[in-house]
Amino acid sequence: MLLTPSFLSAARDYRLLLDRGYPTAASLKLVGDRWALDKAARTVLFRGILPESLSAAIAVRLVRVLPPGARLAVDGYNVLFTLSNYRRGHPLFLGTDGLVRDAGGAHGRIQDQGLFLECARAATERLADLGVAYAEVYLDAPVSGSGSHAAVLRDLLARAGVTGRVELAASADGPVRDFEGGAAGYAAGQAEGFVATSDSAVAVAARSPVFDLARDILEARYRAVFPDLGVVVRSS
Repeated sequence: MLLTPSFLSAARDYRLLLDRGYPTAASLKLVGDRWALDKAARTVLFRGILPESLSAAIAVRLVRVLPPGARLAVDGYNVLFTLSNYRRGHPLFLGTDGLVRDAGGAHGRIQDQGLFLECARAATERLADLGVAYAEVYLDAPVSGSGSHAAVLRDLLARAGVTGRVELAASADGPVRDFEGGAAGYAAGQAEGFVATSDSAVAVAARSPVFDLARDILEARYRAVFPDLGVVVRSS
């Protein structure tokens, strides 16, 4: 999908319209109709291509390597849904802001509990591998089964030897966005805080640098390689 001439042309046209201030919905329809894109391709445009100014504002906040001893707030379902969608075969790609995205898999629900456990284990084990000193994992309470998911994650964090907590919130966006490392971490003189999310709205407003944990796990554990929409829109 991302390598077809029509999609490449549509991506550049869509970015141009966004940069000139045209409305997102109207721009998407105009470009999608012009290049006869299907629903999946339009979803990739919508989720992956942001205006240049917003892309740059997020990209400058990203860290590709998490320092040992970091304190991390994790947008739990954002990370786990991304991992599960990859494992279910949904196409993933890098948005123009540098964050990994999917083309719209199963968001808001966990259908395969075995797959959830695999992804949760992959996430907690990676936190241990990265030497995270403290992790706060936030789950959206309205998601079906969030209470049991939190219990599983608490157990897996303990098994991985990662100090932290798992909390339910009406929305994980707020506490992740506002995380600054935690008062206890600052008092102890530990490493600065980071937030783990690939949600552009959270990333651009976060008080701490952003680490794309889902991308890191997929690249380290599954050797995943992603098409980069930032390269697409910059190419002539």
